[in-house]
Amino acid sequence: MLSHGVYSRYGQFALGIFALFLLLHHQRHQYGLGPKAGGFSSHGTRAALDNIRKEISLEDFPKRIWTTSPLSPMRIQEDAADRVRTWMDLNPEHRYEMLTDGGAESYVKNSFADNSRIVETYMALDDFILRADLIRYLALWKDGGVYSDLDVGCNVPIDLWIPASFKNDTSVVVGIEADNDFGKGGNKLFGFVNWTLMSRRNQSFVRYLVEHVIRNLHQAALERHEALTDLKLYRQEVLDVTGPGALTRSIFQYLSEITKTTVDMQNFTKMERPRLIAGILFLPINAFGGGHQVQWSGANEDGSALVHHYFAGSWKGSHPEGPTEEEKKKEKKEEKN
Repeated sequence: MLSHGVYSRYGQFALGIFALFLLLHHQRHQYGLGPKAGGFSSHGTRAALDNIRKEISLEDFPKRIWTTSPLSPMRIQEDAADRVRTWMDLNPEHRYEMLTDGGAESYVKNSFADNSRIVETYMALDDFILRADLIRYLALWKDGGVYSDLDVGCNVPIDLWIPASFKNDTSVVVGIEADNDFGKGGNKLFGFVNWTLMSRRNQSFVRYLVEHVIRNLHQAALERHEALTDLKLYRQEVLDVTGPGALTRSIFQYLSEITKTTVDMQNFTKMERPRLIAGILFLPINAFGGGHQVQWSGANEDGSALVHHYFAGSWKGSHPEGPTEEEKKKEKKEEKN
């Protein structure tokens, strides 16, 4: 039989081991990185996570819904008006705001009067889709809420999007658009949705995303020796510079910096349950993607589709596909000669 003192020391040791297990388990749940995750720099990640938790604690998700349109609400087509009504009918406590071109300009000038780079970049853009991409990120950063494109309908009330167990730890909500083997050259195709996003106000990741997109725009103009006003991008370039490609890269880079490890599509592919990483809640593909470009998720008539994207793609007509990789190589070779 162990003496009381020996038993006490063993008990304290066991409690210490148990406490360490709980700490590691909580950290793994918080990052949600799954089997691919490596070690973390605890000092760096703890400071970043403390800042994220502080941002989350300041207020709840604002009850605002944002969209953009080149036309005023009175002039949009009937099918678009029907989709707008799904948002208003299912979310009566939310304020619905449609930013037209003029309204978006006023919003940027008023909301970012102290940030000349943002105002000057936005005002210099002449391409509606580049403006539409940038304004969604700006509105979510400054005022928060939900952004959704005009060709997206709401299936489930916004207040039900976040599972209760994640609500108090979530700063941003993101869905998956593509997760399949149909990429160019047989590569895997993966990307996050930017037609629907949700965020609290003043969140670090959304600020990071805004800065990333603004850098992309200036870099694209520099590479073409053009002013931002004259910037005309091919379809894929739009996706990469301001669209879902830019969002996807921002997520990977931001989380890699926060967690001090490599975060990429392997952390999310074939994800069947919500996953929380550093305050960003990632929903399975059916939530926002609605089964689009999925080989494995099956039918989505089970209520898991929170929105429905109708893929109007009105901007694509003014943005041609552009040269193939082979044609680009040929052009570069001719330039050298």
